[in-house]
Amino acid sequence: MTTETSNPPPSKASSITAVAPSEDTPLLGHRPEAPRIWPKSVIWFVLFTAFLVSLSFGITQVPLIYVFGVMTCDDYFKSHPEPGPGLPRCQNHAIEASTARAVALLGASTTLFGVINLFFTGWTIKVWGLKKALLITVFWPAVRLIVQTIGVETGAAPGIIIIQCSQILTMVGGPAGYLLALNSFAAEVVEPAERTATLGRLTGFSLFGTAIGFLLGGIISDAGGIVAPFRVAIGAFLLCTLYVLLALPSVPLNKALAAKTSKSLSTFFDPLKMFVPRKWQLPSGKVQREFGTLIVGIGVFLGILATGYIPVLLQMYATDAFQFTANHNGWLISINCLIRGLFLTLAFPTIISTGRKWLDARHDRKQQAKGHQRSSSTISAKDIETLRSSFPAPHTNSSPMPPVPQISATDEPKESFAFDLHYIKFSLFADGVITALATFITKPWHVYLFAAVVPLAAGAGSAAKGTILQMCEPERRADALGAISLVEMLARLSTTGLFGLIFSAFAAEGKSGYTFAVNGAFALVAFGVTLFARFPPEGAVRYAESGDAEDES
Repeated sequence: MTTETSNPPPSKASSITAVAPSEDTPLLGHRPEAPRIWPKSVIWFVLFTAFLVSLSFGITQVPLIYVFGVMTCDDYFKSHPEPGPGLPRCQNHAIEASTARAVALLGASTTLFGVINLFFTGWTIKVWGLKKALLITVFWPAVRLIVQTIGVETGAAPGIIIIQCSQILTMVGGPAGYLLALNSFAAEVVEPAERTATLGRLTGFSLFGTAIGFLLGGIISDAGGIVAPFRVAIGAFLLCTLYVLLALPSVPLNKALAAKTSKSLSTFFDPLKMFVPRKWQLPSGKVQREFGTLIVGIGVFLGILATGYIPVLLQMYATDAFQFTANHNGWLISINCLIRGLFLTLAFPTIISTGRKWLDARHDRKQQAKGHQRSSSTISAKDIETLRSSFPAPHTNSSPMPPVPQISATDEPKESFAFDLHYIKFSLFADGVITALATFITKPWHVYLFAAVVPLAAGAGSAAKGTILQMCEPERRADALGAISLVEMLARLSTTGLFGLIFSAFAAEGKSGYTFAVNGAFALVAFGVTLFARFPPEGAVRYAESGDAEDES
C-alpha cells in the first residue's frame, strides 16, 4: 500500500538516502571501521541466556498463583470462623473471588509496568549499550523476588500488598525488557541473512526454559514449601547476571546515537515512531509513502489477538467438555510448548533458509526469461570508490566539497528477505485454518492432536521481527524490536479480555467450542491485512526531508 507524490528536484531542503548492498559498504568521503565478525559461539551463549533467564522467570509463575490463594485464605479466616473438621478450608466463593481479584490486579500491574520496562530497556540499549541493558533487566528481577519473598513470609493481606507493590520494580527489570535486549543482542552478533532464523531459535529456547521453569516451580514448592521457589529463583537470577557478565561480549556502542538519546527524553518513545509511514523515491522520480512496517504491525497484533488465547482456551474447553483435570491440562500445555519450541528451534530456520533460496532462484529465472540479468538497486563498493575519486581530495570553505548522498545500509538486496514476509502470511493463514477446524473437536484425543498440530504454524512473530529489521535503518533496530514487542504485549493483554468474554458467552449457550471458530476468523483477517504488506519497490531510495535529516544527524 503506497501513496504517491510528485518529486521536486533535490535541494538544500531535502536529502536522498540511497540503498546500499550491505552494512559494511563505506560512505562516500568516509570509510567506517569494518564491522566486527562475531564467532559462532557467541550466538549459542545468547541462546543459552534466553533458556536460563526464561527458566528463572518460570520457577515462580505457578507457585505465585498458589501463594495468593493461601494468603487470601489465611486472611479470610482472621475474621471468619474456621470450618468444621473434614470440611475443605479454602474452597468457598468469597475466597475464590478475592483470589481472582488479586491475581487480576497482579496481571494488570505486570502488563502496565512491563510496557514501561520495554521503553526503558530500549532507551538503556541506546545510551549504555546492549550488555549493560541486559545486565540491568536480568539483575533487578532478583531484587523484586527478594521483596516478594518477604511478602510470602509475611502472609495474609499484608503479604499480598507487599507482592503487589513489588511489581513496581518490573519497570527496570522484567520479561519484556530482557527479551528485547536479547533479541537486539542476537540481531547484532549474526549475519543479516541469519537474523530471522536466529530470532526464531531464541523464542524456541525461551519456550524450553519456561516449560522447565514451570515444572521445577511445582517440584520445588512440593518439596520445600511455598517460600522455596522464590528463594531458588533469587539464586537463579543472580547466576544469570553472573553468566551474562562473564559469557557475553560487549557490543560496541554507537556513541553519536547515545549522546543524542541521552539529551532528549522524547527518544524514550522512539519505538512508537517505527510505524509511521516513510517516504521513498522510486527510480522514476516519484516519491511515495511506504506502509510496510505499519501493515506488518497491524497483522501481528491481529494474529496474536487470535492465537494468544489458545493455551488458555484449550484448558478451559477441555475442562468444560471432557472434564480434564489439572494433570491432564499440564500435559496438554507441555506438549504444545515442547512442540512449538522444537519447531522454532529446528524447523523454522530451515524453512526460512530454503524458502529464500527458492524465491531467489525463481526471481533469477524470471529475469533470465526477460533476456536481461537480475536487476539490482544497490551501489557497489567499486562504484562508490569511483564516485569518491571524482571529488577533489582537499576542500576548503572557498571550494566546498559537493553534496554527498548518505548511504543507507539495508543489509541485503530486498529479494533475499521477501520470503520472510511471505512466511508471515502463510503462518497466519495456517493458524486461522487449523484453529477454525478445532471447532469440530468431539473427543479428548482430538484436543491433544490440536495441541500438537497448531505449533506447526508458529513463527509469524519471529518472521515479523526479521522483516521489520530489514525495513528500518541499522541504528533503529532496537526501536524496531521494541515496537513489535509492544504490539505483541498489547495483543496478549487484549486477547485475554476479548476472548474471555466470547468464551463465556458461548459457554452459557453450551457451545464453547465455537470460540475456536472466532479465533480462526481473527487469524484469517490478520492474513488478509498482511497481503497488503511489501518491501519498498526495487530501486527505491529513502527520501528524507530537511527536518528528518536533522533528526537523523
